[in-house]
Amino acid sequence: MNIEDLQALVEKRRSTRGCDEDRAVSDDRVRTILECTRWAPSGGNGQPWEFVVVREQSVRYKIADYYMKQMEQKREMDLAVRGTAKMTGDGFRHAPVHIVVLGDPRVKEAYPIRTKLEKAESHFITGLANATLLIHLAATSLGLASQYVSDANSPYMETMLKVLLKIPEPLRIYHLIPIGYGKGNVVAPPRRSLTEIIHRETYDINKFRSDDQLAGFVKTRTLQGAYGRKGGAQGDSED
Repeated sequence: MNIEDLQALVEKRRSTRGCDEDRAVSDDRVRTILECTRWAPSGGNGQPWEFVVVREQSVRYKIADYYMKQMEQKREMDLAVRGTAKMTGDGFRHAPVHIVVLGDPRVKEAYPIRTKLEKAESHFITGLANATLLIHLAATSLGLASQYVSDANSPYMETMLKVLLKIPEPLRIYHLIPIGYGKGNVVAPPRRSLTEIIHRETYDINKFRSDDQLAGFVKTRTLQGAYGRKGGAQGDSED
């Protein structure tokens, strides 16, 4: 792979909510994805990740039910504070494979003492994030669609999933990644330009966004503004 191939792969990745439930994803493909994933970098080479691969339809649907129940309070909170709620649905229930990313916090013992005292949680989460990104990229390289479901680690959903999937303490749920064959193309959400985000040698204060500018960005180019496009929130919502 050259850099052009890598850039094309990164730009192709989407969070896709509509999958063909009748089109199976082979065990070999799931294994290939996770083989790539286990090479992710992690603090102290702690490799905090483990994965629960869920295929059973009734279990996948139960996971989606938990998600929708949690979304009720999430929607209520946004309506109370913002007067509007831009939420996503449970289309991921139809993805034939759900990968639940787990983290084992005991690997924090792999860090140097000062690192453990100062930023053990940050290193722990970073390792899980690295692994999660590789799942998305590996799936994309195989022509598969994936989604980023961060709500899986919210208190209600994590509690229910740990019981449903028999996940022992002290393991923690990091994210849920549904995988399948997408039903259609997803429009890319807007990205900030390189000019906006690169600084040379020192921070260019001329690029510092005022509170008003940042508020405008949130309202037009993120989920809160539905990405500034009609139907944009149906694509990526959490990344």
